[in-house]
Amino acid sequence: MRATIKMIAEKAGVSIGTVDRVLHDRPYVKAEVRERILRVMEELDYRPNRMASALALSGTPRHLTVIQPVWAGYVYEEMAAGVARFLEEHRDFNVTVEVLEYPQEDVGTCLRQMDEAVRSGAQAIALCATDCLEIREKLAELAARQVPVVTFNSDIPAGDRMCYVGEDAHHAGRVAGDIAFKFLRPGDHPLVVYAGPSYAGHKARTEGFLERLGELGFDSGACRVAATHNNYDETYAAVKQALQDPALTYIYMANRSVPACVRAIEDHGAAERVRVLAHDSNPLVGQFLREGKVDFTIDQDLAYQSYQALTLLFRFLAEHKAPEQERFCPPSPILSAELVPEAN
Repeated sequence: MRATIKMIAEKAGVSIGTVDRVLHDRPYVKAEVRERILRVMEELDYRPNRMASALALSGTPRHLTVIQPVWAGYVYEEMAAGVARFLEEHRDFNVTVEVLEYPQEDVGTCLRQMDEAVRSGAQAIALCATDCLEIREKLAELAARQVPVVTFNSDIPAGDRMCYVGEDAHHAGRVAGDIAFKFLRPGDHPLVVYAGPSYAGHKARTEGFLERLGELGFDSGACRVAATHNNYDETYAAVKQALQDPALTYIYMANRSVPACVRAIEDHGAAERVRVLAHDSNPLVGQFLREGKVDFTIDQDLAYQSYQALTLLFRFLAEHKAPEQERFCPPSPILSAELVPEAN
């Protein structure tokens, strides 16, 4: 008799939903539970009936759209890898994915791309956008037209979206606060550099960082906060200005302009006294870690974000089943020089 998910759940002592999460490589399953389920699947020689599912769905075309900023280099490649993985896994399901881009912070173009997606027949949208009134209003309009939206990478928590996939930015900021506290002394004036309040993720990182420092007894009011919009020149100027203060010993880079920060420290000759904590593990940040120019970075799985957003939307269209949770946030590992992957 062919093994079923129900049989696996009973033998492993878990729910059918937990087995389903393991089958689809979803988060929030304890490692020992995941291993137990995989062992049971092997014992029962379980093979997902992929062909039956494909035949059931292949007659219904599904058109999904990804709307995201114009990313370059590492971020673009990782997000594209997630889309490619989704398309490969769903190649038998008559599904297409269109990627529409807009210049970072260009809300007007983002809104027009959302309209274009609907005109092009998008049945669901994976969206990375600024959290602002205009975008929230557009989300309400899409919800009224029954076009489901999953936000990824940057959330719009007050908007009409099904769920969010990406970093738990507030938690990541609290982790950063834990790390920084180990290096700070009374009288220090750490610098926090983020993109700005319209970037929900960067704003949450900053708030989590300051919150955790305050809980640990450090005067978070002694922190300088600079909004530099992910701009190299603005970041360089902000760091250079802050370095005039000899009490600056720690910089938390909550945005992507890490190269500008490193350059400013080098030009000022302050590498011996200033520690740097960053986010993500793109090749340049990895190089900075290995060279000792950045001390730690808090990573995130970018490819998972686009992949999971599309997977949740497809499942909703195919099964008319909303996601079981509002937020899908994989772990944010801390990387040092010894842990960052070697450059190719």
